[in-house]
Amino acid sequence: MITKKSKYAIKALIYLAKQPKVKPILIEEISKEEHIPKKFLEAILLDLRKAGYLGSKKGKGGGYYLIKPPDEINMADVL
Repeated sequence: MITKKSKYAIKALIYLAKQPKVKPILIEEISKEEHIPKKFLEAILLDLRKAGYLGSKKGKGGGYYLIKPPDEINMADVL
């Protein structure tokens, strides 16, 4: 069985993979588009950043972005 945390992590990674690499994506945007509670998403994205899948930028123009190319991310490892 896949936990909600794992399901939301995969949804967030897929959303980020579909975005152009021009700018980081705000948590609010991911939360709204993927219907993930913002507070829960913040914790998930922090875990993914610590695991080396995401990078983040603070301040104006900040947000989260993929560090690795999407084809190099193994979803089984994310689970």
